[in-house]
Amino acid sequence: MFRKLVLLGLLLRAGSLFAQDTMRFRDDEKFRNLVYNNARAEMEQGGMKGFRELWAQAVNVVPSQKVTVKYERAKARKPMTAVEVAKQLNDQVFVIWKFFRKTDKNIEGISISATAFPVNEEGTMVTNHHVFEVLFKKTPGFYEMDSTLFLSDVNGNVFSIDKVLSYDENADLALFTIKNNHGVKIHPITLGNEAPVGAPVYLLSNPEGFPYYFSAGLVARNARYEEFGANTERMDITADYAIGSSGGPIVNEFGGLVGVVSSTHSIFSSQRQDLQMVVKQTIPVRSIYSIMTK
Repeated sequence: MFRKLVLLGLLLRAGSLFAQDTMRFRDDEKFRNLVYNNARAEMEQGGMKGFRELWAQAVNVVPSQKVTVKYERAKARKPMTAVEVAKQLNDQVFVIWKFFRKTDKNIEGISISATAFPVNEEGTMVTNHHVFEVLFKKTPGFYEMDSTLFLSDVNGNVFSIDKVLSYDENADLALFTIKNNHGVKIHPITLGNEAPVGAPVYLLSNPEGFPYYFSAGLVARNARYEEFGANTERMDITADYAIGSSGGPIVNEFGGLVGVVSSTHSIFSSQRQDLQMVVKQTIPVRSIYSIMTK
């Protein structure tokens, strides 16, 4: 009887471990091909807006206007481990891709452009202003090979950008909606409170060539740059990121949003030859609240 109980306990423990092992070794080439094929099919069915159509809508959006958006505040809960945070973000983070059309000099294809995340199940998304900057210019400035921007989730499902709701250049934020033509379940990120210096932070983003890259660090500094106008607060963090991470969500140990990736500042030696440090400048969550209302 004792032997049977021991075996049952081992089986239950193994099942629990396997159930937790949801992260897999990524095949980036397979993922890219899946997204490309899904995007190509969506375009052929007329389910995606092109650059000019997106620009025609976005160029008329009033800058820094406060818009009504459904979202949830993070609730008190037990702190998660880094592994648990990574698993949760895995379903919440989206890739923003650029689709290139075939020209005489270029083949058709896609490339990672940035990162975005949803704040509600309806598909209201957040990214950086500079990701969509070309859409806000008074005259379109697209290259011949540019076709459109679109999104995908971790499973390769693709989503067309529907419309830009609001943006703030100083805060480097843009709110937009997506078309969920296939009824895919969207997992939103809850919005948290501002993080003090020394607080742990976590980030999942899409640095160029390395989609769904998880990093962790601390809040290193909170600073305000009043000479540049309103909403120019920045939260410097030590978690790593790079080109393609723009718009990535920064969360605390409860999974609540505390900031958004924005930019980096490289510090060199006095001769400007040796890189000494890269400051990671992000947007604090207060700037998101400044352009949204329930």
